[in-house]
Amino acid sequence: MMKVSTHKIQRRVHARVGKVLLFLMARVAHRLPLSFMLALGRGLGRCAPLVSPRHLRRIANDLATSFPEYPARQIDMLARKTYQRLSESLIEFLRLPYMSAEEIRQWARLEGAEHIETALARGKGVLLLTAHLGNWEICGTRMGVSPYPTTSIAREQQDSAVTDLFTHIRQAHGQTIVSVSDVRECIRVLKRNECLGVLGDVNARVPGAFIQFFGRPAATYTGVAYLAQVTGATILPVFDERLPDNTHRIYIGPSIPTAATGDRQRDLLITTMRCQHIVQEEIRRRPYDWYWLIQRWKTRPEHVPQPERIPMEHRDLTREEVALALEAVDNYSFAVTSPVR
Repeated sequence: MMKVSTHKIQRRVHARVGKVLLFLMARVAHRLPLSFMLALGRGLGRCAPLVSPRHLRRIANDLATSFPEYPARQIDMLARKTYQRLSESLIEFLRLPYMSAEEIRQWARLEGAEHIETALARGKGVLLLTAHLGNWEICGTRMGVSPYPTTSIAREQQDSAVTDLFTHIRQAHGQTIVSVSDVRECIRVLKRNECLGVLGDVNARVPGAFIQFFGRPAATYTGVAYLAQVTGATILPVFDERLPDNTHRIYIGPSIPTAATGDRQRDLLITTMRCQHIVQEEIRRRPYDWYWLIQRWKTRPEHVPQPERIPMEHRDLTREEVALALEAVDNYSFAVTSPVR
């Protein structure tokens, strides 16, 4: 009879307890004042490291490697604050279906919409590149109540009931959801000259490239660069930031230049590098707001079959070539603009 490890048992227990808490909060999150629920979320965030100290250590290790200049005390503070921000974001996410479109517009102001207008005028569609930063779910919901038709790519959860819950919440305000594997539908969205939201910071199980991310090679999907390459769509970065009064700022930046040298593989690598660089620098600005639990560096180059076929920034480009490729986004900044009402 096969023995089940203690670690696996703990994971199953945590998953079941987490699911019960999730559905319980989904029932009550909108019934109580937001200020109370956010305080409750922060409290849960403080308790989470006690339940799974292993995950806290992993976050702290990644933070320490990414920010070697930070003292140990600051690393521990950032790691714990990450849990609190995640808990606050979950509470807000669960309340979204019960908010009106006007409440969402007032609560999450949209800045930089002129970049969408300019991109749509080209008629090739818009790739909205975002990351697990701030409350990223609000980005899609806010676009759903904007004048711009938006579809977002989402990965299914391991539990189908959780997937159904998340899909219901995401689609409650006009946002359409498409599976991460449905490339044809993604292309159709762009061909209709609409917006397609993509989370660009996940670990790629089957990487299209390895990009230096905080100084370490990170397995990265090249889907954003590929879709831009085959459709001519414009890539716009969009991020959420929580403000001190617990409202949100959704800001859209200028287009990310796509490489067009004629070498398709090299162009995919360079465009992906530019996208990752912008995500990295936004995380650097507020590391406590990123979802460090996604294990960004889990897939390693040495673990990939036939690594010679995969473009790798640290192997295939010289430092001079990297500097030249990133020159187009080195001084990238998000200017504050008037919000869309």
